[in-house]
Amino acid sequence: MFGYEVISDWKQGSSLLWKMDHEEKEFIAVKGSITEIQPERFLAYTVIDPNSTIEDIPENYLTVTYTLTAGNGQTVLTVTQGDYATVADGERRYKESYNNGEGWNPILVEKKSN
Repeated sequence: MFGYEVISDWKQGSSLLWKMDHEEKEFIAVKGSITEIQPERFLAYTVIDPNSTIEDIPENYLTVTYTLTAGNGQTVLTVTQGDYATVADGERRYKESYNNGEGWNPILVEKKSN
């Protein structure tokens, strides 16, 4: 995601970090944990920005899911993120994630080309 290295052992209950070294300093952009993983089928994890002013409590973490389904010789990737209505500063966080109408589009286009 945007040049960050993802750190995890990819097991249910494990931590998940998006990390980048910048100007000889480590920067963590997002942290969370794996809540469910079914290799080649499904991934769910929680996320929060540790650099924000939002309280770092479980109720403020968003859940992101990736589901892969096969059909007609193709694989379809479905991504969900939310529920923004239940977290602190949800409306602002939604707008930031949606990124002026782009949302997940830049990330998914990159993944499609890989």
